[in-house]
Amino acid sequence: MKWLGWGIIALICITCTLMRPASAQIETAPSNELPIKVNGPLLITGYSFSGHSINYIQIFNSSTSIVDLSGWKVAYEYGGARYNLIDLYGNLAPKQYITVAKSSVLPSATFIFTGATPVDPILTSVVLVPPTVSNLNDEIVSPSITSSTVRVAGTPATFYFTRTTSSATGNYTTTFNAFIPPASFIVASDGLYVPPASFDATIVEIFPDAPSCAPTGTASCSDYVKIFNGTNQPVDLSKFRLRAGSYGQTSTSSNTAQLSGVLQSGEYASFPISLSSSGSWVWLEDTYGILRYDSSIVGYPSSSGHDSEAWSYNQSSSVWEWTTFPSPGNVANQFAVPVEVNMCEGLVVSEIAANVASEDQFIEIMNTTDMDLLLDGCVIQTNRSTTNNYVLSGNIAPKAVQAIYIKDTPLTLTKTTSGTVYLLSSDLKTEIDSASYADMAENTSLVLIDNTWLQTYAITPNAFNVWQEFALCEDGYVRNLETGYCNKIQVTDVQTSCGDGKYRNPETNRCKTIETASSSLLIPCASNQVRNPETNRCRSITTASTLQPCAANQERNPTTNRCRTKAAMVEADFPVEAVATSTEATLGWWAFGGVGLLALSYAGWEWRSEVGQFIKKAASFIPSRG
Repeated sequence: MKWLGWGIIALICITCTLMRPASAQIETAPSNELPIKVNGPLLITGYSFSGHSINYIQIFNSSTSIVDLSGWKVAYEYGGARYNLIDLYGNLAPKQYITVAKSSVLPSATFIFTGATPVDPILTSVVLVPPTVSNLNDEIVSPSITSSTVRVAGTPATFYFTRTTSSATGNYTTTFNAFIPPASFIVASDGLYVPPASFDATIVEIFPDAPSCAPTGTASCSDYVKIFNGTNQPVDLSKFRLRAGSYGQTSTSSNTAQLSGVLQSGEYASFPISLSSSGSWVWLEDTYGILRYDSSIVGYPSSSGHDSEAWSYNQSSSVWEWTTFPSPGNVANQFAVPVEVNMCEGLVVSEIAANVASEDQFIEIMNTTDMDLLLDGCVIQTNRSTTNNYVLSGNIAPKAVQAIYIKDTPLTLTKTTSGTVYLLSSDLKTEIDSASYADMAENTSLVLIDNTWLQTYAITPNAFNVWQEFALCEDGYVRNLETGYCNKIQVTDVQTSCGDGKYRNPETNRCKTIETASSSLLIPCASNQVRNPETNRCRSITTASTLQPCAANQERNPTTNRCRTKAAMVEADFPVEAVATSTEATLGWWAFGGVGLLALSYAGWEWRSEVGQFIKKAASFIPSRG
């Protein structure tokens, strides 16, 4: 029992060990690795101090990108300690300067601070501290002046330092030179970057699908966006950049174009940029992309079907539309000469024959008005395809119909599936009427009857519509209205007429003379004839004097008056007749005898035992001779 208890305890321990989370079995040492730090884009390019009191600091953005100053600090060190001087904010443009100074030293400085009273020990270093979350090194500049440097008697000395530049590249180095500034010395300061509050020009034309051209091509051979200054003030375009794309897309070299120049009042300027031919948006931002000018956003549709056309703002109609006259450069937007729009009012689709032979397909239109209707410019379109347009012309009479055969047009009609036919105004903008069909039976059309669309088997091009529910049956067949099927017509045999005075007997199907009910209507018999009452026919009168005498063995039938053979007279009721012996009789007796013999033989065989016993008993009664 003791061993059993220890076994149970061991099993419990093993189970608990296996049930521990995997994470508890792995011990990881905390990482002491810090991110590799790099030098930041901001440089201290000049400074001045008296004792440990800062007079000014000049800061330069050495990168090609704008720097957000949020989180940056300016500090100084002396006596083994670091002191925060001021927190920076705003944006510093590339290759631009800002200054941090006492108001008494540089009133126009970007950032102003209150300086400390200069006392010894002397300033140890000036520090530009990056944001805490960055991986940038502190920019630390230590002056070459120490506490042992000789000073002007009685007052703290003021020192000036400037960063040196490379004669080869023009870029700043890591060293500083001390100098004595002239009386007119002014520290360079561009100040913080502030985006323009608004973009006062407007986008007026977008060319998204430029054609391929030879190297000697013009501005119309590349995508572009045209801008117009409709204000009375010039617009400095160098402060802005043009963007193309959609929400969430970052700026790239292909979808971003930096603007340049000054756009005077009333002037146009076009700028090349890569545009999507599937439709997208264009807008303006400040040159660094900090601020987007939402009022400048313009969307444009897909250029499909509008090759080499520009999406252009028509100032006369105040609408955006496609133009076949792209006009880059300092020129107003160009459009085709406007024509009067035919609204085609009163024109409707009245019949569509789609699932018929290709040469028989047609679309029928109808003038529903009481006056002649001008068709010039009215458009029939199938399936909303801009390539499937047919422009009508001429006139159509009041309440008249007109069939347009598909084979004579660029239109298409799908036979066995579905489709839609549209009637459009001459400017292709207003839908006058439309009709849709689907799964039409073969050799049918869709017709408009009393404002209701029906499928009919009566196809009537250039004629008023007729509804016919079923197709016509072939010759010899008739439509069963209950089932809709064509049934064969049952034809009976055609019989010839029996002629005058006769009729066809329905039982025998033979012709029979019509018998009148009155004998007075019968033709009288001749003087030597009499009418048979059964047949109503005339027959010759037979008299006794005219009858031929019958033969000796005959007698006259009193009913028919005809001769008949006399019946033989016998004396006995049953006379004995001699039986003639024949071969058949002899053979019959022989057959009877043979059959009897066979029967006796079979009986003797079956009862041979009984017959033997009978013979033995009979023999016992016969006395013996001895």
